Order: sequence, then C-alpha cells, then structure tokens
Amino acid sequence: MKIEFTAVKQNNIWVFDHIHHNTIKEPLCNGTEMVLNEYFEIDMNRPALSQDKLNIIASTELFDKYDAELQLQETNEEGSVYLDTTLYEKVWLCPWLQSYFGFVPPVLYVRLDAVNPGLEQYKKIMRT
Repeated sequence: MKIEFTAVKQNNIWVFDHIHHNTIKEPLCNGTEMVLNEYFEIDMNRPALSQDKLNIIASTELFDKYDAELQLQETNEEGSVYLDTTLYEKVWLCPWLQSYFGFVPPVLYVRLDAVNPGLEQYKKIMRT
C-alpha cells in the first residue's frame, strides 16, 4: 500500500492536503520538517523557502528508486517515531498515517522529489 502527496512549506513546516478524511494542510512537524528540509536541499542545492514543494511517495512495500527506509522505533496514541536509515535522523509521524494505512507500518519506503518552480513554469509555457 502506498500514499502519494505534495507537501508545501508554510510557516517553517511542511503541510499537505489529501482526500483521506478530507485532509487540508496536515502538518509534518515535531522534527520531521527538518528532515524534509534536508531532502529538499539535497535535491535543489538550496534551502527550502516558503511555498516550495516536495512530491512524496510513502509505501509499505519496497519499490525502485526510493530515497529512504523508515524503520519504526516506537509508537503510541500520539504518533510514531521512525528512524530514517539514509540520514540517520528521527522522523515523527502522526496518527493520521495509521488511519490511512489501517495500522502502524513497521517499515516505510519513501521517495522525496523537490519540485523545481522554474522547471514547472517552463513546462507551463511550453504547453501553451
């Protein structure tokens, strides 16, 4: 099972919308925003700014070209802490994830791709 969404940087955190439970501006916080900042900077070679975007895929099954394996370290009713085995940093995920998957996955495989705003603008121009 997998989830795909685009996170947008707002007020120093990353948020996302998703059709599951009509989710609007769900925050990726409690330290997770710092890990996302690192992945953005790796991709774009600059710090993330307000309104920058990351396309994210998280899957319970191994897939080609994933960037990080998240291994569950601990979980409770307030959320789950994973270890990102690429950056060796902790990632906190809220119970929303459990409601999406129906359980707390012991491992997640994640791909993170920074959205290049210049390239997106160029693609829009070329389509017209």
